[in-house]
Amino acid sequence: MSDDAVRSVLETNDHGVLSMAAGNRGYGVPMSYGFDEADGRLIVGFVNPPESKKRRFAGETEEVTLTVYDWEDVDSWVSVIATGTIRRLDGADVTGRVLPLFFRREDEETGDDRLVDLDESEREWYELDIDDLSGRSSE
Repeated sequence: MSDDAVRSVLETNDHGVLSMAAGNRGYGVPMSYGFDEADGRLIVGFVNPPESKKRRFAGETEEVTLTVYDWEDVDSWVSVIATGTIRRLDGADVTGRVLPLFFRREDEETGDDRLVDLDESEREWYELDIDDLSGRSSE
């Protein structure tokens, strides 16, 4: 796939599987994300207690992958893998630019972008700094 096609998959989807490792153990978890093409990163939000498995693996892993895919049938599918490093974003890093990446949705009636309401869950924000992007498709 071309670089533009790979980036288009990341822009038009918002869910994937985040995979991390700690020691000789792997951990993959379904995850929502926001794609920040300008800074070459993906933003993910962990909604979980402080002692969670996700946080533990994120703190120990040297490399992460986020796999995004869209499958309609055997002749119509696409998958993209973003590989890089992950780090927790501090309060100062979660600017007015991060939240719109994650919570912006198109209004079906007007076609305009709008921010969706945040739910009551507290999130801890992480940045996946992309080192490599690859993609495959049925075409």
